[in-house]
Amino acid sequence: MSKIKNVKVKVVEVPLKTTWQTSLYATGTRAHCVVKIETEDGINGYGEASPAAAFMGETAYTMEVIIAKYFKPMLIGKSVLDISGINDTMDRIFSGNTSAKAAVDIALHDAAGKALKVPVYVLLGGKYRDSFDLAWSMGFKEFDKSVDEAREYVKKGFKVMKLKVGKGVDEDAKLVGRLREMFGPDVPIRLDANQGFTPGDAIALMHRVVEFNPECFEQPVPKWNYEGMRHVRDHSCGVRIMADESISSLHDVMNVIKNGCADFFNIKVGKVGGLYRACQVAAAVEAAGFQAAAGSNLELGIGEAASAHFITSQPAVCLPSDAFCGTGLHASNLIKTPLSMTPQGTFSCNNTPGLGVEVDESIFEK
Repeated sequence: MSKIKNVKVKVVEVPLKTTWQTSLYATGTRAHCVVKIETEDGINGYGEASPAAAFMGETAYTMEVIIAKYFKPMLIGKSVLDISGINDTMDRIFSGNTSAKAAVDIALHDAAGKALKVPVYVLLGGKYRDSFDLAWSMGFKEFDKSVDEAREYVKKGFKVMKLKVGKGVDEDAKLVGRLREMFGPDVPIRLDANQGFTPGDAIALMHRVVEFNPECFEQPVPKWNYEGMRHVRDHSCGVRIMADESISSLHDVMNVIKNGCADFFNIKVGKVGGLYRACQVAAAVEAAGFQAAAGSNLELGIGEAASAHFITSQPAVCLPSDAFCGTGLHASNLIKTPLSMTPQGTFSCNNTPGLGVEVDESIFEK
């Protein structure tokens, strides 16, 4: 049933509306790798990922090579319903490269949902929640521009402001204080260093901002530094620590849990290998008694839709998620009708089979 007859892969570079900058890199454009799986019975499934090389050691162009040269020959003739088997085979063929695997996996889920005439969240366990809250992620900007951006996106309905930090303890603390003064106690502020601090500087920042009641501090130190992350958590003044770059696989999340490094987890579908692996990670988080959000690698509509189905289906993914930042930051999209949240800052998946989005086919002709 629904055997794969062809796999297309295309890199699409999309300009950003403004420069996106974090503690590790800055860019004015983003490369997205799009996968199209075609079946013998006329079904098309789509996947997307847009890794940042500084975080993941992958680019859309390395994805293109790996998918076309190594994964495509294996996929031809397989059923789109053989999701677990294909994921295991991809792991045997190529170590790491979780974004390449994610784009294929998302396309498989989209095609499988269309073949079975069900939305993707049904394949992931069903609709656990009818809607979910959204957070907005703010990159580095000048002080006044950051304040204006936060004001704008809270007005749009986003429930949490996620603030990139790493400019320096004094400058970061000043901005957190200004946002708390502006919003009062009602808008959670999430800090995200993207690995940009030493343990000592991370602790110093938390001592400076604890009075402003930050929701949590995401990935304060390099992803490999479990001991440092645990040290930060042990001296956090009660500020909870969220792991992001430290978890790119089920094995990673188990190590973070065993080492006592985090209170929360940021599970990115495009970072952990796709929907199948993301659900495994979410199950581990849930079993250990923790909670998670679903973050963004600035994916556009296909990747955002995949994250939406993941959040909808997984009990542990209950924190406001910044999974919908890509559309707002890019000048154009990969789908004809971009996903949009309600004025209340929530999103609900529709019941359309597959991911429920219409991909702009012209991207494969450029």
